[in-house]
Amino acid sequence: MSRNISLRKLSCNGRTAALRALLLVDDGLSAQQALASVLDAPVAHGASGNSREKSHTANAGRCQGLSAQDRALCTELVYGCLRTELRLNFLLGRVLPRPQGLPRPMQILLALAVYGLLFQDKVPSHAVVYEAVEQARALFGQGLARVANGALRSLQRMGEEPAQPSFYAGQSGVKKYRHGAGGTDSFLGKCIFYSIPLWIGELWRSAYGDEAALRLMQRSFERPWAALRINARHTDGAALHAVLAAPQAEGRASAIAGLSGAATESGATEQDSLQYHTDIADRVDKNENNEGQGNGHKPVAIGQWGLAFAPGTMPREALGLDLRQWLARGALSWQSAGSQQALLALGLDRWHEPVWDACAGHGGKSTALMEWGVPVSLCTDRSFARLRGLPTQCTTLGLPVPPHCLADAIRPPVGQWPGHILVDAPCSGLGVMGRRPDIRRREPQHLAELEVLQQNMLRVLADILQPGRELAYITCTLNPAENERAVDQLLENNSDLTIERQWQTGHSHPWLEGMFGAVLRKKG
Repeated sequence: MSRNISLRKLSCNGRTAALRALLLVDDGLSAQQALASVLDAPVAHGASGNSREKSHTANAGRCQGLSAQDRALCTELVYGCLRTELRLNFLLGRVLPRPQGLPRPMQILLALAVYGLLFQDKVPSHAVVYEAVEQARALFGQGLARVANGALRSLQRMGEEPAQPSFYAGQSGVKKYRHGAGGTDSFLGKCIFYSIPLWIGELWRSAYGDEAALRLMQRSFERPWAALRINARHTDGAALHAVLAAPQAEGRASAIAGLSGAATESGATEQDSLQYHTDIADRVDKNENNEGQGNGHKPVAIGQWGLAFAPGTMPREALGLDLRQWLARGALSWQSAGSQQALLALGLDRWHEPVWDACAGHGGKSTALMEWGVPVSLCTDRSFARLRGLPTQCTTLGLPVPPHCLADAIRPPVGQWPGHILVDAPCSGLGVMGRRPDIRRREPQHLAELEVLQQNMLRVLADILQPGRELAYITCTLNPAENERAVDQLLENNSDLTIERQWQTGHSHPWLEGMFGAVLRKKG
């Protein structure tokens, strides 16, 4: 059967929405884009276009009236299934003779069910099996419904074995995951257990050693922490930070009592461009049936204004307002802890000269620097889709909108720049696979292209850099060829550059994203 079979036969709920979104990821969308398409885009009828566009219309239209809980469930399932995909596929291969021969929607349907059985402790197993069987029956008939029931019952009979790393070492189905790579069956089994492609595991093993590689795989497998940045310039910033930093509901109440100027209801609406981050907040908050509410976990401070929250511990409101209302008021932003930490560890918050953000993207790092008093004077990016949200974001945060334009860092819009330069370079993203799990699907061949791109960027920007000024190079990957070796090659070819600071997330850190950064200064 075709993978483009209509999903309109299925009831509209979180699992159906997740199935739609994962089909879009198969078509090349990122997890974020697929979720936005399914949860935010209106249903289209009678669409025209190529078969791929028709597939998107028929199978990925928004479910009207999807509840907040179903939206949160959809987000959790999409990110969870992508994060654990290799393990899920391996287990399906143990309970079915040829799962790859099934229609693609059926494969995803089963993977969603396996994820539910393994990782959603609060969802009854019988409910997961029942819904998967009914979905299979609605889409494909009684025959494949029986297949689904038999496979999932077989998995249940395995008990706790699939939760043990030893289960994946030396099994008959392991070798097919090599894809031409080397490695022992034991190490390959660990890669499957942590759902890391073997080529990434071997890269880390070769670069950092066995122990560090295992730590990095485990960190990438865990649910990511959520983080936000309080706007230091907002009138309620200090009060909001004090409340959100309190470890318990009682602590938050005490903080509120000791602060004046508590916010009042505004009725503000969130920006459409930030809907994805709102859904992530909902997912983190609702995870495990709101188990994180008031459970005593203290947020981790990231500098003076950032806070990171363990999964399930981010509060939904503060000072009488939902966090989404504070978002719309410009009092806070969603920004990963790793991104904030990289800026601080490299000392970019102490820059005083004009800053050019040469790969500004959506403007997360630029707005953070401006909130901290750093004069960002130019933002460029080669993607209009990323850069177009910068003015609105700055306006919401009460920041001046810096001059900005479409420009590739390799072909910069200026011949010289009087201040510092920040380049948050395109990279393989191997340090952020927890929150961008679709990166696991990439092939190793793209690394060489990225390395050339990064080297060219550094070479061009170093030529523009003026004496006495600094060039900050940041990536969200853990790959020496994109990090240390890229910097070393630049230094080898530029005797007038010196390295001032260099930082990388520690391999043993249990949850912080894998980031790298270096600050280079031109002599003079």
